[in-house]
Amino acid sequence: MITIKKKINLYMRDMMIENTILCVKWGDKYDDEYVHKLKKQCMENCSVPFNFYCLTDNPIRDYDIQLPIYLDHHYIPSKNFFWAWRKCYMFSDDYVEGDRFLFLDLDVIIHQDLKYFFELSMDKPWIVRGWWNDMGTVKKNYARYKSTPINSSVIRWNRGQMKPVLQHVKDNAEVIFFTYPSLDNYFVHHWYDPWKDSGYLQGFPQGDIYSWYKGNIFPDDMEKNIFREDHKVCLFNNSGFTEGENDEKRIFIYA
Repeated sequence: MITIKKKINLYMRDMMIENTILCVKWGDKYDDEYVHKLKKQCMENCSVPFNFYCLTDNPIRDYDIQLPIYLDHHYIPSKNFFWAWRKCYMFSDDYVEGDRFLFLDLDVIIHQDLKYFFELSMDKPWIVRGWWNDMGTVKKNYARYKSTPINSSVIRWNRGQMKPVLQHVKDNAEVIFFTYPSLDNYFVHHWYDPWKDSGYLQGFPQGDIYSWYKGNIFPDDMEKNIFREDHKVCLFNNSGFTEGENDEKRIFIYA
């Protein structure tokens, strides 16, 4: 296990800022320009001061933080599917400043002021509820580890709220990495009940976040490949796949 020194890297350096926006990048699927473009979007679409950090295996810029590696040995490419486990490192809250955290995937489009997310009531952490999902299909495929109703492309939590999730992954990593084909699938089997549509995690309301490739709200607003600028964020995930397949494959379009 490596020790990582907490790094102060503030968007506005003259004050301690409570709001922190995070992303995670590793490997060569996305280059550093994706992070730069995401940061630019945040600066253009967030009216409150914020810290910006990228947890990465290849730190280059002053906002980059070296990714930890203490879970990495559980991942066996020929056997495991759980490739987005590195997102879990950010739930320790130990590497960055702030008290209110907003995670964004690298391939989102921000339409509206991110201030909204920092002003949400925080009795529970928030995650994307895929309102475009047919819940009948979700329930049918629950035991098949497919068709998850939640999506980890946008997550909002306060300091300490997601530590139980990280601790559970650490305590059960070998089983979790072997069992679940995606991070989202792990979340829905342990932290969200699709029958109650709630759990330790709560879903962002309808009208906040939609999918470019899947639509918006099942079954009435399912037109694909259109921008809905009255929503906060657009997700570019699940390109070209049927529901439940390859949950975390993403294609980036920046406009």
